[in-house]
Amino acid sequence: MRSAPLFGLVCSIFGSVSAAAAPILVNEFNAVSSSMYLNGGTAAADSGGQPTADTTLGRVLGNGGDWLELVVIQDHLDLRGGSLSIDEGVSPSRTTTVLTFTQAGLWADLRSGTIITVAEDIASDPTYDPAGGDWWINVQASNTASGQFITASNFSVSNDNTQITVLDALSHVWFGPAGEGIQPVSGVGNTEVWKLEASPSAAVTPTSNYNDGSSSSFGAPNRWSGGTLVQDFSALRSVVVPEPGAGALLGFALVAAALASARARAAA
Repeated sequence: MRSAPLFGLVCSIFGSVSAAAAPILVNEFNAVSSSMYLNGGTAAADSGGQPTADTTLGRVLGNGGDWLELVVIQDHLDLRGGSLSIDEGVSPSRTTTVLTFTQAGLWADLRSGTIITVAEDIASDPTYDPAGGDWWINVQASNTASGQFITASNFSVSNDNTQITVLDALSHVWFGPAGEGIQPVSGVGNTEVWKLEASPSAAVTPTSNYNDGSSSSFGAPNRWSGGTLVQDFSALRSVVVPEPGAGALLGFALVAAALASARARAAA
């Protein structure tokens, strides 16, 4: 695991701790081994006999494979040309994979509070409509993916000192490195996820309350303390006025009809 002196060297190189508020942050990544289940155990129950499962994926072997999650903090963020630098392992076998977001229009105007997941084994779902309540984008990064939204390359995240850095189109650091060896210094297991146990905001840095745990939530607000605490996105998402639902539209129509009828009677 990462030592404190090396952590200091990394921070001095990347400037992560003292950097200005980041426009985007790393929220979660999956460290569950491909041969294990979330919190251990079997397909039926975890090591404690509980049906622990990801809130989106359910209880599946490997907990969905290699995936990571980002949260947009700055409203109207342009992510085109930005990239992820993913480091894993221990020297001299430590590896770095760079995934670059394409020039696709999907990335041109991201609203604050948007969740972006990058997954190796889960197909892209670029549908995105914050005003309609859809705040989640998933894109697939793998050798067999289309490369329409992000580099078509396999990547790996695990409990082996995974650290992720988010960079802008000019390769300036936006956020990171963040991961095991930064916060927490060690302890991420191969039946756990690494995640932010606090609500996302401009105040979050790589040394904020990141932890390992078994409450997993692919594409959704993080949970912790056995799933009893949940991230609050309301402040970030307050910039978007939701589209009125069918009930509200019907109500407006009825009110308008009643007013028109009243005016007609008054004019008669």
